[in-house]
Order: sequence, then structure tokens, then C-alpha cells
Amino acid sequence: MFLKGFWSFLRGVLFIYLQVLIMPLFGIWGVSPLILLPWLIFMVWNREEVIALPVAFLVGLLYDTLNPNTFGMYAFSFILLAILIDILRIPFEHDSLVAKGIAILSCNFVFSIFNFLGMGLSWGFETSLYRLSLIAFFYNILFSALVFALMQLISRLRLSIGHD
Repeated sequence: MFLKGFWSFLRGVLFIYLQVLIMPLFGIWGVSPLILLPWLIFMVWNREEVIALPVAFLVGLLYDTLNPNTFGMYAFSFILLAILIDILRIPFEHDSLVAKGIAILSCNFVFSIFNFLGMGLSWGFETSLYRLSLIAFFYNILFSALVFALMQLISRLRLSIGHD
């Protein structure tokens, strides 16, 4: 069990690096997509909550160190989102596309609300914040769906080596 948690944590650190180094290249109108959300959905969907909650908290704290003005917001958001995703997947089958779509939409919606409130309380609720939050919401949904589908595809690939 420790090994699963360790690999999930390392995957989260890899996604933090991708978020910091590559995602600003995909920015539109000052908004870069957050690929930690599909990682969080994938991790909670495929791991037990005993592993998923501490890993989500630790990765959220690591990501919080990049923005000290709102320190703790991502760790708090990731814990609440992990609990929400875990609750949403209970009534559905494990491979249900509808459940995964609902999880992606609700996770992005709740995160957008948290992000809007956190940024608004830190820097003020201005008109540009409303516009950027709306753009970020739709942009994150698009990237979350694409990255989550890619992660699902990669997780189902199997390497078979045979000698002839």
C-alpha cells in the first residue's frame, strides 16, 4: 500500500512540474489550464481513499509553495475535491463514462468557485477576475477531459515482451 501511495505522489510531483514548465505555453488570455485537476480525478478514481487523501493534500501543499499569497488554498481545495470525487463515484460503475464526465464537470466547477473566492479575497473582486474565472472554467474542462482520457488510455496499455 505504501508503494502505491509513493507512486501516486511521484506522479503528482511530475504533474506539478508539467504544470509549471509546460502549461504556461498553452495559456490563452492570461489563463493557463490546471492539469492537476485531471490527475486528482484519476488518482481518486483508481486509488483507495486512504491513499488518495494524503497524497492529494501533500501535492496541494507542494503546489501551494509556488503561490505563497494564497498558501493552503490548493491543499484545502484538493482535499475537498478528493472527497467530492469519491462520493460521486460510489453510485456508478468503475468504468462508467457518465460518472467520469460528472466528476470532471463537478470537480472543475467546485475548483473554479474556490479559486474565484481565493483570488477575489486576496486581490479584490474586479471585472477582470470574473472574465478570467469564466475563461479558466471552460478551458479547464476542456483540458481536464483531454488529459483524463489520455491518462485512462495510458493506464490501460500493457507491455508484452516475448521471445521468438
